[in-house]
Amino acid sequence: MREDGKVFSWGKNSDGQLGLGKEFPSQASPQRVRSLEGIPLAQVAAGGAHSFALSVSGTSFGWGSNNAGQLALSGNNVSVQSYKPRSIGALKELGVIYISCGYEHTAVLTQDGKVFTFGDDSSGQLGHSPTAKKKGPQLVEGIDGLVSQIDCGSYHTLAYVYTTPRVVSFGHGPGHTSSSTHPDAMTKNFDVSCLISADDLVNVQVKHIFAGTYANFVTTYQDTSSTSVSRKTLPEISRINQSLTEKWIAVRRGSTEHEEAKSEIGMIFSSPACLTASFLKKSRTGETISIDVDLQVARDTFKKLTDKEWISSLITTCLRDNLLKNLPLRSPHQEALEVFLLLPECPVMQDSKNWESLVVPFAEAVCKMSDQSLRVLKKCWASLHESSLNTLVQMLRTAIISQLSYWTDTSQSQCNAKALLGMMKEVYKVNKANSRLPENAFNINELSNSLNFYIERCRVISRNKNPVPADNLSPLIFTDFPFAFNFLSKMKLLEADSFIKMQGSIEKAYQEHMQMFIQRKSELPSPPKFILKVRRSHLVEDALRQISQVEVNDLRKALVIEFTEEIVSEAGGVRSEFFHCVFEEMTRPEYGMFMYPEDGSYMWFPAKPKVEKNRYFLFGVLCGLSLFHLNVVNLPFPLALFKKLLGQKPSLEDLKELSPLLGKSLQEVLNDEADDLGELYIFFSIYWDKNHVDLIPNGVSIPVDQTNKNDYASKCVDYIFNTSIKEVYEEFQRGFYRVCDEEIIQYFQPEELMSAIVGNTDYDWENFEKNAMYDQGYHKSHPTILMFWKAFHKLTLDEKRKFLFFLTGSDRLHVEGIRKSGIVFRCPETFSENDGPRSVTCYNILDLPKYSTMERVEEALQIVINNCRGFGSPKITFQ
Repeated sequence: MREDGKVFSWGKNSDGQLGLGKEFPSQASPQRVRSLEGIPLAQVAAGGAHSFALSVSGTSFGWGSNNAGQLALSGNNVSVQSYKPRSIGALKELGVIYISCGYEHTAVLTQDGKVFTFGDDSSGQLGHSPTAKKKGPQLVEGIDGLVSQIDCGSYHTLAYVYTTPRVVSFGHGPGHTSSSTHPDAMTKNFDVSCLISADDLVNVQVKHIFAGTYANFVTTYQDTSSTSVSRKTLPEISRINQSLTEKWIAVRRGSTEHEEAKSEIGMIFSSPACLTASFLKKSRTGETISIDVDLQVARDTFKKLTDKEWISSLITTCLRDNLLKNLPLRSPHQEALEVFLLLPECPVMQDSKNWESLVVPFAEAVCKMSDQSLRVLKKCWASLHESSLNTLVQMLRTAIISQLSYWTDTSQSQCNAKALLGMMKEVYKVNKANSRLPENAFNINELSNSLNFYIERCRVISRNKNPVPADNLSPLIFTDFPFAFNFLSKMKLLEADSFIKMQGSIEKAYQEHMQMFIQRKSELPSPPKFILKVRRSHLVEDALRQISQVEVNDLRKALVIEFTEEIVSEAGGVRSEFFHCVFEEMTRPEYGMFMYPEDGSYMWFPAKPKVEKNRYFLFGVLCGLSLFHLNVVNLPFPLALFKKLLGQKPSLEDLKELSPLLGKSLQEVLNDEADDLGELYIFFSIYWDKNHVDLIPNGVSIPVDQTNKNDYASKCVDYIFNTSIKEVYEEFQRGFYRVCDEEIIQYFQPEELMSAIVGNTDYDWENFEKNAMYDQGYHKSHPTILMFWKAFHKLTLDEKRKFLFFLTGSDRLHVEGIRKSGIVFRCPETFSENDGPRSVTCYNILDLPKYSTMERVEEALQIVINNCRGFGSPKITFQ
């Protein structure tokens, strides 16, 4: 074993004792044992045809022959050979600090001075009773005292009992009187016998003990005053400690000490094993630690070191040129993989300048890991504290953002981004299972401005039509990593999908037109628009009748609303007003489609519908159409609806939102620890939507108690959100996804989907003013503009919402970045102070005359607020 933790072996490999693998023959020169890469080792030991390694943290690894149980492998179908190092679970809890191997047996020494042996005991070399039948590591009970050193001969074992003090032996060892060197002439000893007594050690201390096949050696030294316990001196792996850190920081550039420090830093930061060894936690015997390295100590140490520029530069070079190229990608051992937890804590890994030289190779290593190694690493990630997990995520985010800043559409750029996003995807999956970090911690906000969502969506559609192998030769598709998309990016992706589908309809109409021209037919092709002609007095009936008669492809064309006897416009203002009015009518309690559990509550699907099921399907189509055209409307559904659309289960918290009284009473039942809940007279039935319903057969007769109250609450939630509405909800969902692409909708979180459909009612009127633009005779400080904003901010919330409806055709705001949320002020030359304001709802334009008094401004605002319905502004003339 070298100073940098690398292990080499050579010689015979008939039983796998070199640890190189089954395919390797015997070796005449040292070969690196790759399976131990990254593990900080304290010791290696070799027996007849088996070998052992002991890590700094006390994990034992064995390989080679197990014909006599000398590897202590346990379980069913245990192999007689192991060609690569395996972690020995039977030794894990013993607190092993030293291992020695005989010909076909093994002995281990523990922290508390005990000796355990296993393997061949034909000559008594295990020190157990001749009648003992147990397999695996067993305590040598015949040793009277605590042991500090052990050593195995071929067929016997030595131990130094420092509390007595004496050297003892057991097994088929060299006889005291025999001069023969033949094994048969050696004495068999099944008992623990004393070779060197306390009387022999008067005035001397034992330094080391050695056991050979035919001879034993004990070295001593004279020091009667020493109270320290003598142990075998082992070469130590290089590692960072506090004194070394302080020495490095204090050295003077150009000095001999500086050169020495550079060498020490170079070795440790070039070796995964050395780096891991530097931050191992100290564990007590039997203590279980989920992660063996102390990330807080590592973070503090790295910070101190990298504050020195020369050290930071040297660490960067060592990581780039050595350590990152030697990361253990196929190790099944956690100790080897914990270097992947340490590296993100180092500031040079967080530096945006190092994204390509450090973070990309790091991410590539994770993506190339074997499935077994990745499972072990993900288990470690799941155990990280929130701060360390966030540090890991931010390292990846910084690297991705840095790459986007210098993006070139080359194969190398594609590969780099795939590696970074691929690793981030694995971390996201871990976080998804335990929710340590919020979803938006993984968002790459810069994508919303840097990504061409039209091309992105085209690539997905093309791939779906013509599947290609998932390799690095295929173009990078960001939507394969939806966790990176923030809400705005998802909305832009939805917008791009809608545009492509509408464009597809236009192209189809063009192709049909050309075909008819060639064939000289007189009929015109179907228009590339979906036109709804509706009367305000029969808005819902007209809309539903026409929607029920069209094909799916028509629903994905550009929607044009024509209000009878009103101005025809294909822009979005009329469409917004249509959706506002139709949903306002259909969600009224009097309309009868939905039920409202309490006064002022959200609405929900009824258990016993008053209208035909098909109407819920058409309502779903309308909701899909609204979202498809990026319209926002007032749909007073709770979050539970949007969870269901995404395949998520509503919870008791969702019931509290829908029906606060019922939700609160259920929570009180769950919180009640009284032995007798029967006094509350609660049974497995529920009163909902004006009906009493059994939650289970004969539920009205089955009382709720401490043993079944959780089941009762779950069944209440399930009945309200699932069972009672199954048929009508399925119709609604079928209608919704008849228009919207389910693949894209699944990218949203429930709260995001709710905002996409319902819009923003958290009005920021100061920002509304800030986003205003001024044209045709107006500027920010114009007297009329100053009076307008002063009058506007004095309006009530309801009046402001009505003005917003007058301006845009909707009383709610889009997600910022999708639609302009400010006013564009104009003053046409033909306008006089006697004219009223006029809106161009499609473009948020307000044509505002140059009023000279506050009274005239306030009067104009009140008129438009009270006449905000109908496309085309009211004709207003002041007297």
